[in-house]
Amino acid sequence: MKMNLKLIVLNDQDMPFMGKGGRELLQSIERLGSINKAAKEMGLSYAKALKIIKKIETNLHGQVLKRQIGGKEHGGAELTPLAIELLDIYIAYEQELTAFAQERFRAVDERLRTLVEKSTSAENAR
Repeated sequence: MKMNLKLIVLNDQDMPFMGKGGRELLQSIERLGSINKAAKEMGLSYAKALKIIKKIETNLHGQVLKRQIGGKEHGGAELTPLAIELLDIYIAYEQELTAFAQERFRAVDERLRTLVEKSTSAENAR
């Protein structure tokens, strides 16, 4: 059996604004230097990518991207120090939670497997 952990950051109104998708988008923009290229790589529309960025910026009260307008060859985007810090915090916390959850899940997995084995044995005995 496997465990899947989702980390979603909520604002003060309990509305989500940062999760795996936002992390991946910011990481892709950092790597590719372009919102459009990052969106395409992730299978998102440019408008959807902008919506995710806007939601993050609204909730952090600051810009996460420095954008350069300039057409096909001169435009681009790079992460601001705020975005870099957000990614550092999010990724570190995500790794910490995942390591903890995986360790705890080992015991749960063992108990579940025992339960399945007992159930299967009982079923076969009938």
